[in-house]
Amino acid sequence: MRRFFWKEEYSLYFVCKFLYWLFMAAAAAGDIREYRISNRYLGFALIAGISGALTWGEGSMAERSLFAAGFMIRLITVVILGFPIYRRGMIGAGDVKMAALFTAWLGVQDGLKALTIGFMLGAVLALLKMLRQGSMVKRFLYLSAYIRHSFQSRMMEIYYDPSRDGREAVIPLGACFFVGAAAAEIWQRL
Repeated sequence: MRRFFWKEEYSLYFVCKFLYWLFMAAAAAGDIREYRISNRYLGFALIAGISGALTWGEGSMAERSLFAAGFMIRLITVVILGFPIYRRGMIGAGDVKMAALFTAWLGVQDGLKALTIGFMLGAVLALLKMLRQGSMVKRFLYLSAYIRHSFQSRMMEIYYDPSRDGREAVIPLGACFFVGAAAAEIWQRL
């Protein structure tokens, strides 16, 4: 049942969806500018995402609550799976949170597509950055030494330490995830 003056395209869900993408775009822009993802923007996107899940469709409040619960389960699952990768210094905490929010919003299948596109774009950006800086050999030697040391010591050490490695190897992975999620969202519409 439609609300008395709302057209479907101007529904509360549409507003939540617009705000979700606006805050995620702001977080991605911050990642590009500062290589840092604002928790404030991610928090606002989380609120907009849960609100969108609660207002999606025309089912009962119980059905929409189940949809919101699914949103939270996907979010928490990705955070749990991403935490060990973050602890090893291979990805930033903000990147994990963005990946979790995109998977929660898009669903598992489209979320995986978004993250795959994001990781591939990130790999291309890293390659271009290494070529531009002339650091490709240095970075691959570092990676091979890291892998060799991990196998020999049977311990996973921190791969990237900002105090040791600086910012020369950092890429805005959260922004790459944003591009992947936008592509997955557009793909859903086709």
